[in-house]
Amino acid sequence: MKLGLFDHMQKHDHPARSYVDLYKGHLEVLEFADQAGMDFYFVAEHHFDMGFSECPSPGSFLGAASQRTKRIRLGPLVYVLPLWNPIRVAEELALLDNLTEGRLECGFGAGTGPFTFSAYNVSWEQKREMALEALRIIKGIWTHESFSFEGRYFKCKDIDLSIPLVQKPHPPLWMPARSKDSIEEAASSAMSTIQWVPAGMAAARRAFDEYREVYQRVKPPGAKPHIGLMREIYVAESDRQARAEGEYHWKNFWQRRGGARTYGAHGSTGLSTLLDGGRRQELMDMERSIAEGSFICGSPQTVVEQIKKIAMEAGADTFLGEFTFGELTQQQALHSLGLFAEQVKPELREFAIDALNFPKADA
Repeated sequence: MKLGLFDHMQKHDHPARSYVDLYKGHLEVLEFADQAGMDFYFVAEHHFDMGFSECPSPGSFLGAASQRTKRIRLGPLVYVLPLWNPIRVAEELALLDNLTEGRLECGFGAGTGPFTFSAYNVSWEQKREMALEALRIIKGIWTHESFSFEGRYFKCKDIDLSIPLVQKPHPPLWMPARSKDSIEEAASSAMSTIQWVPAGMAAARRAFDEYREVYQRVKPPGAKPHIGLMREIYVAESDRQARAEGEYHWKNFWQRRGGARTYGAHGSTGLSTLLDGGRRQELMDMERSIAEGSFICGSPQTVVEQIKKIAMEAGADTFLGEFTFGELTQQQALHSLGLFAEQVKPELREFAIDALNFPKADA
């Protein structure tokens, strides 16, 4: 398996903690992951998120990260494309591909959080069409000597990218995909895809099966994409210790994610539909969440088995763990990551799944 980190970059409820300290702490975790031999590090883009997720400019953070790491592959997951000029994104990512010396991964998406779109004066209802149009411009600029495009939302004329990409024809692309349109776009373009917790394992499996079906039908050129799962994770010396130490932080995470404490007067997030109907309460039941594979929590050997189980259920070849969630201290997060790197990673490296040819769930 390929293994990495996902980072919401949470400030939690610590008003005394400075943002200087926040960013230094996450860079420290990233340096540790690099030295431990992890494959990927991805950071989310969020805006006005009141402490839940505090990286409004992934490119800026990844520029700093590029100079603090040597081997780990770095990327946004995702750039919220409707909020950006795609020409700027194409240029910025070309810069990052050079700063990382070819270690850049590029995640693109339409975004969550209606308040963010209102603040930027961008249409929430048209975000998906905007994202797909922006993506076509970015890829066009990267793969043509001179590129012009005129669409409904964006246009450009005779763009000649002055910064050559290190990776040809461009860095590997990622797209979280739930809708039919996004699954079709990701799979037919050989973009890696990933699923998180809220919709549940059955929904993730359906999305991955649809992705595989499109990929096998189109057979797009290029390197094989990854199919991945992202989960919050806490590793301790024993199952009992992991559960005792992790429960508060797991519940804290879901109290904030999409609830009043996260957005206050700003309204609901894009995850509100997924979390309606009691789903948030289900997730806040830690034992249930561990049993269904939503929360990875336990001793190193237990965590190995948990990740293998969800990978087999979904047909996934990549796992991204969020080690800095809830109000975990820096020491707790680094200790959990250290146990993962020393005792979990070696076993999962030997665990292989052919994700693109995985049999359908009903087969």
